[in-house]
Amino acid sequence: MASAVSPSAFSGPILTVSSATSWLATIDRRLGQLIPEPDGAGDILPHVVRSALCGPGKRVRPVMAMMACEHVGGDPADALDFGCAVEMMHASSLVLDDLPCMDDASLRRGAPALHRAHGEDAAVLASIALLNQAFATILRAPDIRADQRLALLDALTSAVGFQGLAHGQMRDLRDPAEARDEPGLRRLNHLKTTALFLAALKGGAEIGDASPEQEAALIAFGEIMGFAFQLCDDLQDRTAAAEDIGKDVGQDRDQRTFLDLWGVDEVRTRIRDAAAQAETALGGPCALADYAAGLVRSAYVEL
Repeated sequence: MASAVSPSAFSGPILTVSSATSWLATIDRRLGQLIPEPDGAGDILPHVVRSALCGPGKRVRPVMAMMACEHVGGDPADALDFGCAVEMMHASSLVLDDLPCMDDASLRRGAPALHRAHGEDAAVLASIALLNQAFATILRAPDIRADQRLALLDALTSAVGFQGLAHGQMRDLRDPAEARDEPGLRRLNHLKTTALFLAALKGGAEIGDASPEQEAALIAFGEIMGFAFQLCDDLQDRTAAAEDIGKDVGQDRDQRTFLDLWGVDEVRTRIRDAAAQAETALGGPCALADYAAGLVRSAYVEL
C-alpha cells in the first residue's frame, strides 16, 4: 500500500462533494445516450439493457472516476464516458450475479431482478451487450488520447476477468468454508468489489495525467474504501430490510463473512476507521475522501 502524500502533490482544482452530486444527472443522461434506440417494435434488447443500466442508482463508480480525474488536476468531464463504461460493467455484473444459477436474487434497485422481469435469456444477452458497450464506449470516447485508451481498457479488463469480478463471483459461489478465513475473505472482497473501484480511480487518474505519486495515493485510497464498501454490503445483507436497500437480503446466510469472523460491532468499527484511513491515504481532507466517507455512513451503518 502506498504511503500518504502531502496535499500539495495534487495541484489541480478539487471537485466538491456538492458538485459531485450535481454530476449525477449528467451521468444518467449520458448513460441513456450511450445505449442505442430500439430498431422497431420487436427490438427489445435496448429496452432490457436500459432497464439494467438506467434504473435508480448512486453511480458511485463514474462519480469516483470523475472525482479522481479532477483530484489530480484534470477536467472531470473528460472522464464522463469512461465512468459510464465502468457503470456498464458494474450493471453487467449485477445482472449475472442475480441469475438463478448464481445468487438467485429477486430484487435489484427496488425493482424485479432483470431475469424476473424479462427472462433469463434476455438477462444473459443484456449482460453481454453491456460488457461489449463498455469497451466500445472507451474506444469512442472524445478527448481521450490513443495511449490513454489502451491504459483504460487494460484497467477495465483487469477488473473483470481473472483479477476481478468473474473470478470473485466464481470463488464466492464455490469456495469451501475453510477457504473463507480472513486472508481468503480479503482476497475475495478485493476481487468482487475493490477491483472495479480501482479501475474507476486508475482510469480517472490516467485521463487527468496523474503523476505516479498521485496514482499510488488513489490506489491506496481505493483499496481501503473497496474493502469498506464490501463490509457495508455484508452488514446490509445481515441487518437491513430489502425494502430499505432495494435488493434481497440474507443472500449470504449460508456463507461465512466478516460478520461471522468479527461480529457486527467490530465490522462497524472497521468501516468507521476506513473513512479516516482513506483520508490519510490521500494526504488529508479532500472532497474525494469526504464523498466516500459519506457513502459508507449512509449505508445503514451506525458510525
